[in-house]
Amino acid sequence: MKIVYVLEVDPYLHSGIIKKVNDQINFWRTKGNEVILLVIWATPKEDHISYIQGKILSSKIANKLKGGFIKNYLNKILSVKNLSTELEKINPDILYIRQNIWYPKLSKVLQKYNTVLEINTVDTIEINYYSRLKKLVYLFGREKIIRSSKGLVAVSPDILSHYDKYDIQSIVVSNGINLSKISKIKNSTSLGRVNLVFVGSSNMKWHGIDRIIELANFFTEYNFDIVGYDKDDFPNTPKNVKFYGWVDKNELEKIYAKNHFGLGSFSNHLVGKKVDSTLKVREYLAYGLPVILGHVDVDLNEEDFVFKATNEKGNFIDFEKIKTYIEKNRDLIVENKDLKIIESSTKEEERLEFFNTIYNK
Repeated sequence: MKIVYVLEVDPYLHSGIIKKVNDQINFWRTKGNEVILLVIWATPKEDHISYIQGKILSSKIANKLKGGFIKNYLNKILSVKNLSTELEKINPDILYIRQNIWYPKLSKVLQKYNTVLEINTVDTIEINYYSRLKKLVYLFGREKIIRSSKGLVAVSPDILSHYDKYDIQSIVVSNGINLSKISKIKNSTSLGRVNLVFVGSSNMKWHGIDRIIELANFFTEYNFDIVGYDKDDFPNTPKNVKFYGWVDKNELEKIYAKNHFGLGSFSNHLVGKKVDSTLKVREYLAYGLPVILGHVDVDLNEEDFVFKATNEKGNFIDFEKIKTYIEKNRDLIVENKDLKIIESSTKEEERLEFFNTIYNK
């Protein structure tokens, strides 16, 4: 098949999404597919390195503006004609795009092809945590984007259930990770005081950083590392919490190496995701760290190396039960043989089969 991936994610930030997309594209190509990546993103003014190989569609006008929602939204509007031209030249069998904000003429472009929409969140709930302007624009065009699609791929059944009313072919393909690209770096014999790490992009309330600080206040004997957030955003945090801000891969691996556990999100219930398959949880496990989180994982609900520390209402369970789990598993190193269910190749086989179904329909 000839697949075009249209991506509206910052290619200059080495995020979990960028890692996922790179792995997806590489796998699709190994299966004999022709894959073209088109990235719609304004170029930053400062020096930049792209962490993904594809054609970047950006507007000279938008590139001159200060970064933010207005800059990137204007770039989408000014780049849609170029997107249409590129797609007409390529004439893809499948057009794959992550669910994002509507902009003029996009739905008309998507309607021309076998468009498959990847859904990663309960968008009608999550959008309430963004600006009023972004929410208004998003909700205005949401239906247009969905109804321009021939297929839906959601990362959890909880998320997909919110799209039941649409007569569109759909499937759940939870997030995976390329285990062959990551080495176990946890060395339990060299670690003293228990360390727990959270990694995430800033300004996401459902990450539950306030809940992690709550844990730190109770477990003063443990250290908590928070990557992706700055201390200025959380004044009066206890001394056993350290904020790193954004770090590169090498620095992140150094942080992982001195930690016993990875921490998942603790407030996913705020955005309707009591069941999820987050990328950061898969990355922790790939590096060998057992995980403590606040939601059910689609693939790993029954595993001993994943511990749900909250109840159905999203409140922490008894702290002594959490401590018992930590003390029992502090030296545990999660092995790849126990992670086959989250191997990305398995997930991408499922996705490609779905593409074939849409293409041959």
